[in-house]
Amino acid sequence: MLSYAPSSLNLLMIDRCNSGCIMCGHDYKNCGSSAALTLDKIKTIYRKLDMDQLVEVVYGGGGEPFLNPELADIAEYTRKQCPAVQHTVISNMVGSCKEQDVVKMIKSRVHFLISVNAASSDVFRQVAGVDAFESVLKNIMMIVSLREKYRGNIGISISIILMKQNIAELPKFVRLAKKLGVDGVKAVYVRVYPEKYRNKADGTVPMLTSASLYFHQAESNNYIRESEKIAKELGISFEHQPLFGCSQSKDRACLEPWRSLYIGFNGELYPCAASEIMFMHKVESGKYKSGNLLTQSLEDIWNNPFWQALRKTNIGENREDIIPECLCCGSSVDWWGVDVEKAHVMDWSEAEQSDLFI
Repeated sequence: MLSYAPSSLNLLMIDRCNSGCIMCGHDYKNCGSSAALTLDKIKTIYRKLDMDQLVEVVYGGGGEPFLNPELADIAEYTRKQCPAVQHTVISNMVGSCKEQDVVKMIKSRVHFLISVNAASSDVFRQVAGVDAFESVLKNIMMIVSLREKYRGNIGISISIILMKQNIAELPKFVRLAKKLGVDGVKAVYVRVYPEKYRNKADGTVPMLTSASLYFHQAESNNYIRESEKIAKELGISFEHQPLFGCSQSKDRACLEPWRSLYIGFNGELYPCAASEIMFMHKVESGKYKSGNLLTQSLEDIWNNPFWQALRKTNIGENREDIIPECLCCGSSVDWWGVDVEKAHVMDWSEAEQSDLFI
């Protein structure tokens, strides 16, 4: 039983997206409901949390946060409720972005992590499924300019999910970061979801399993090494996962069930990144009673059987493999290591076939 409340929140802002990224595990662009976390919902949720313990809020996951018209107001309210919070928006910056919203977020000291995933318009179109590369760059430059104008104490970085389609652009991507005036680059390997999750509304599966860099290890290592050198020369921060052949397997080391809540569009709760995809059907059907902060108190949720089972599944000693999703986690590259295929190519069949009710 935990006597303390969660310290990290990930707010899934809206069930809709304006891009159709090939690596996404859900077609938010064509299948999203447009359900959103409104400011009123956030006020209800925050009243049920220990805001003094909160240290981190992320506006991301699910669809595109800037499609939520109240995003800036929610960020401003979060800062007022928790002045010491570090909060970050993860956005693709594909659509139009109102300057007044960006200013409000800068004044609320929101950091920006912008998912660009390409360094050219052709590759951007291939990966994002939309023709918006130039408008994305324009939006990024606006944010950088406004940070300078208002002397915002915030970080601005761009990210790239590395796959066969874009790995050759990584050195150019680092140079693009310098040109745009952002602080750095964050690069992670693509996780290949099971095929039915990659399916788009038109029935196509735009990304094949072979897109994983697990199948292109030497090429991947070469481009990452080259990019590291360029980043150092340009004075750009470059964060990436280990090179192939340079990591070791270790015991599962997940702390999310002790620290985090991922809050869905209607207050429903998930335990970790991408679990809104992996756990979605079981949470919606009631098989997993993870709780809802719009209708329940935190006291009724945080130590209920579901959350206790998550902790027993991930605890360091006397571990019990109760929650099958944890055994095929999308973050498993952090403990299995980059040299294990199942850390890159997800197999959720055992979890999906489980008849666990909890």
